[in-house]
Amino acid sequence: MEEVKGNKKNLKNISFILGVLAGKGGVGKSTLTAELAKAFQREGKKVGVLDGDIYGPSLRHLLPETESPLVQGDKVIPALSRGIKVMSVAYFPRNKGPSVLRAPIANQIVTQFIEEVEWGSLDVLLVDFPPGTGDVQISLMQKLFFNGAVAVTTPQELSLLDVRKSMQMSIQMGVPLLGVVENMSFFLEPGSEKKHRLFGEGGGKILSEEFQVPLLAEIPIDPFLNRKDGEGKSTLLFDKLGKEILSGFNEEKGCKIGEEDQYHFSIEWLDGKKSLYRYDKVQSYCPCVGCLGEKEVLSNVMGEKIVRVGNYGIQIAFTDGCSKGIYPFSLLRDIDR
Repeated sequence: MEEVKGNKKNLKNISFILGVLAGKGGVGKSTLTAELAKAFQREGKKVGVLDGDIYGPSLRHLLPETESPLVQGDKVIPALSRGIKVMSVAYFPRNKGPSVLRAPIANQIVTQFIEEVEWGSLDVLLVDFPPGTGDVQISLMQKLFFNGAVAVTTPQELSLLDVRKSMQMSIQMGVPLLGVVENMSFFLEPGSEKKHRLFGEGGGKILSEEFQVPLLAEIPIDPFLNRKDGEGKSTLLFDKLGKEILSGFNEEKGCKIGEEDQYHFSIEWLDGKKSLYRYDKVQSYCPCVGCLGEKEVLSNVMGEKIVRVGNYGIQIAFTDGCSKGIYPFSLLRDIDR
C-alpha cells in the first residue's frame, strides 16, 4: 500500500503530529496542549505547538514567547517559548479585539500556518483545535497527516454533547483517537486526599467506553496551573500522560485497507467494522470536478492500485473510468451505511 506524503516539505522532519480537540470551548483544551508540550520537552523531545484557534487564540498566553516569530521571504520562523516552537494568529493581531473572520479567510490562515511555517526537525507537533466541527477543523484534518488525536472533556453531561461530535469527526476523517482526557475532574481538599467532584463525574468514562478508547487521565482542578512562579501540582500527572501518549504513537493505528481481488477492496475501520467495496460502485462516486454529476456505474471495473492519502482518504487507479478523484474516508464510510 502506497501513501501520499504531500508536498509540504516543511513537515517532512516532524515525527508525530498530535491533535487536541474537544468540539467546545471552556474545557481546558489549550491548557492541556500547553502542559503536554512542556511534558514532552521534559522527556527530551523537540516540540512544536500550532494554535489552530483562529478566533480565540490563547496559547501565546499559556506559552509566552522568549523569542518572537520572524518572517524570512516566503517562510515564517515560529516563536520560541523556552525552547518550544509556537505559532499562533495572536502574534499577528489586526487589532486588540476578538478576531472576526469569515470561514474562507480562516481556512487561508490555517493553510499558511501549515505550508509556510518552517518547523524544522520536531519529535512532536501538537495542534490545538478550535471549538466546533466546521470548516477550519476539517481543513486541519485534511491538510495535516495526524498520527492521533486526544479528546478533552469535563465530567458533566452537557460537555459530552460537543466532545462526542468532535470524536465522531475524528473517526470520519481517518484520524486515530488515542484516548480521552477528563479535565476538572475533582478538587483535592488542601491537606487531605479528599476529592470534591464539583462538576459531577463519569463523563470521560462514558466517552471512553462509547468509542472504545482508553480514559488516559482525570486532571484535577489545580489553582497553581500556569502560574509563572512555578509548576502546578499536576506536573507529575502531565508527565505520566505524556509518556502514555508517546507510547500510543508507536502502536499501529488507523484504517486498514485490503485489496481483496481485482473487483473488490476492503477497509477495516477504527471501531472494528469491516466494509467490502466493489471498485465499479466506488468509481461512480468520483469526486473530481470532471466527474461531478455523473453517476453512471461502469460494470466490471477493476482496480490496479490503491494509494493512501495520509489519514484523509484514498486514490484508486481503475482499469476503466476516471482515476483522478480522492475518496475521503468519510465518503466511503457513508457508502457502506
